[in-house]
Formats: sequence, C-alpha cells, structure tokens
Amino acid sequence: MKICIVSDFFVPHYSGGGEIRYFEIAKRLVEKGHQVDVICMKIAQAELSEEIAGINVHHIGPTIENPPQRSGIDFIRFMGAVFHWILTHDYDIIDAQTYAPLIPAFLSAKLKRIPIIGTIHDVSSGEDDQWLQSSRTAAFAEKILARLPYDKIITVSNATKKALVKYYGTKDERIEVVYNGVDLALIDSVNVEEKQEHSLIFVGRLAPHKHVDHILEVLKLLKNEIPDIKLKIVGNGIEKENLMQLTATWGLEDSVIFLHDLSYLEVIAEMKKSTVLVLPSTREGFGMVLAEANACEIPVIAYSSGGVVEVVQDAYNGFLVTAGDLENLEKKIQFLLNDPADGIKMGKNGRNNVETYFTWDIIVEEILKVYNSIRRN
Repeated sequence: MKICIVSDFFVPHYSGGGEIRYFEIAKRLVEKGHQVDVICMKIAQAELSEEIAGINVHHIGPTIENPPQRSGIDFIRFMGAVFHWILTHDYDIIDAQTYAPLIPAFLSAKLKRIPIIGTIHDVSSGEDDQWLQSSRTAAFAEKILARLPYDKIITVSNATKKALVKYYGTKDERIEVVYNGVDLALIDSVNVEEKQEHSLIFVGRLAPHKHVDHILEVLKLLKNEIPDIKLKIVGNGIEKENLMQLTATWGLEDSVIFLHDLSYLEVIAEMKKSTVLVLPSTREGFGMVLAEANACEIPVIAYSSGGVVEVVQDAYNGFLVTAGDLENLEKKIQFLLNDPADGIKMGKNGRNNVETYFTWDIIVEEILKVYNSIRRN
C-alpha cells in the first residue's frame, strides 16, 4: 500500500504528540512492507527531503523558524503546497491530521478519488485557553474541519468521539477510535541509577490549557509540608516566560527546574527518576505522557478531561482530579509523595495497563484495519 501522511511537522524537528504518533505508526507500516510518504512544513535547517526510519519525509511550503508558531500566510502557503503535492502524486490512501493539513488534503483527495482519513486528536471546549494562537480563527476552523465528509475519521479516545458526535453531528459509524501507544522496548532500554525522592515532573508543551501554573501554585503550598519537594518542567512554549516569572515571584527557584530540547530518551530518563507525573491539562485527546509515565512504572495525577479518563483509572494507576480543583490536586500529590508504597503499586498497575492496551504494535494493527476497510469500500 502506498500511504501519504499529512502533518504540520514531523520528528525529529518537532515532536508533539501527533508527530510522535505518526512517526511510530509510519515506521511500523514501513516494516510491514508499505511505502509511507510524509509531507509537512519546512523547518529551518531541515533537508527538503530525507529518509527517517524508512519513511520518505518531504518538507514543503514555507520555512518555519520557531515551530509551532506560524503566521496566517504560512498556513495558506502550506495548504497550497499540500494541495499541489497530492494532485501531482499517486497514493492508495491519505491520512491527514488537524488542523492545517485537513482542508487541502480533503479537497485534493476528493478530486483524485483517493480515500481520505481525517485524524482528529481532540476538540476544544470553546475557551480561549484551548489554543496556542489565533483562538477565534482556530475555533471557527474546527467547526468546519470536524464536519468535512472524510471516508473515515480516526480519533484517539472515545471522549473525542463522543464530542464529535454531540457537538458536530458526526455519525458514530464514521469514527474509529485508535489509541496512542508507547514503545516499551525503547523505554525499557533507558536505565537510571537513582530515583529522586519527593519529585514531580510535567512533560508537554507550555501552553495555557496545560495549566502548569496550577502545579506551581500547589507547589508553593506543599513546600511548607515537604521542604525538599522538587518539580521538573520539561517542555517549551508560549507560557514559559510567565511560568518562570511565577517561579521567581513565589520564591520557588530552588524547587523548580526548567528543561527543554531534551531527546526522547532523556525525557524518559527524567520520568524514571521522578516520583509522580502531573498533567493538569483541560484539553487532552489522549495524554500520551500519561501512558509513557505508566510504562516507566510512575503513577500519574491528571485533570479528568477528554481522553485522560481512558488512560487513568482513578486510584488504580494514578489519580483523576476535577479540573481547577487545586485543593484536591494538592492532596493527591501530597499523598503519593508521602506514601511511596502506594505510588509503587500504582506505577506497576500502570505498566500492566500499558502492556494490555497501549503499545504501538497493537495500534498499528488497528490502523491497518481502518485503512483496509476503506480501500475495500
């Protein structure tokens, strides 16, 4: 099968959740004998065409200096480049993810009568903090993109599927849920010499909807009870300066460390050293870092939003907290830091959960079922 994946960016030049998902799926598709082309935006210093793990990666459209930040013109130029690429190339199936790739991929696929899948990771709650930039335009675009008549929609959780049905009128039978996964062998290859006691870790984009400021606010209170508490904030984004300012204002410089530009294996090493991963996000289609932390046998604490509730079973492999309930967030963190035996048990439960549901090999088999069903139809 000749497959075209359309994404805003691709690893290793940008490693968001969607980009990692496509990379892990694509390299396994190649191992199974399929040809996979990825078309994505150009990033400064990246080659126009390169082969990554057998995947043909083509960087088209405008050059982006500081992903994921882009101008409106950048979006338009990339959409034009995607449209032209698909019109001038032949594929058996096209899989495009939200947001900019969807419209040009859909239109060009329909013109060439190529089956088209829209991969929609999550949908917003309508609040301004759900977007990295251009929130009003993005919210309007979401309403259009979610309603386009793709041959199939793939999403990463039942929560997102329900939202698409409820808010956008998508027919249930047109949506397939295929979870995100983790590479257990790769994670197990990372060894750390020591655990850091009383240590929290956040991993992800520093965007408003991730609410890392909530962790800092809770840390300010917990520091009185647990003086040696530490927080590692791993990631980059538009909220970084604000978070660094809050850290200084609240006198937390000795308790907080900011890390970025780490390799994937370095991130996993930091997880393995930590006591608890905290994800107080109000918008998560799945929450890949939760599965990764559980694969490292680390318990997790997260806001009960979106697909998070399908990864975290409350009091089994971590804790779910109502979004914005800082008092309960503080209590759950304090409990796991003060009771390492329960944290170890939850971490082991999480590992069992990942082995059962969330490995990439399982996910690729599900993806192929969707691709083959569309081709037959």
